[in-house]
Amino acid sequence: MKLFNCSTILLLAILFFAGEPVFAQRKKPARKVRTASATNNLIKNGIQLKINGFKVSDAYLMFDDENLVPEDNKVDLNQNVNMILIIEEGWNETGGGVFPGSKQVIKLSNGKEISNSEDLFAAFDETGVSTEEARYITLNAQVTDPKTRKNTVVVNFRVWDKKGAAEITGSYKLYIK
Repeated sequence: MKLFNCSTILLLAILFFAGEPVFAQRKKPARKVRTASATNNLIKNGIQLKINGFKVSDAYLMFDDENLVPEDNKVDLNQNVNMILIIEEGWNETGGGVFPGSKQVIKLSNGKEISNSEDLFAAFDETGVSTEEARYITLNAQVTDPKTRKNTVVVNFRVWDKKGAAEITGSYKLYIK
């Protein structure tokens, strides 16, 4: 199932245990994006969102091969999981661009913190990104430690507008097969 066409979006990635963000280009979904109110979003995979000032149409998990993560969120060790947020509106455009921020904290169900990122968009503090690029936010996680199989992995994230008051906070769980 192909979910992307030739247009580009900004990919924001952080890997468990790697500690450094990776920025790359990703194609935007080819399927029609349905706009929904904050109470009727197309939110899948048990993703919990608290939305303030943004209009989010979709939130779901996807593997690197563009297949959707099963609704039970069971993934293999060392498998990349991408959380996709599609933000329809809410960015405060300044000087032709927007200035997103993002942070991700990953813990095990036993409370052990395994990753705590800095602002993952800090590289764009001077230039910003286009509104179209900021519409598609992808946060990447990969569980690499086999000891995590006994624990649920809880991913907490925050995406915000550095030039406005809008923000999204949320979380989701992953289960290692």
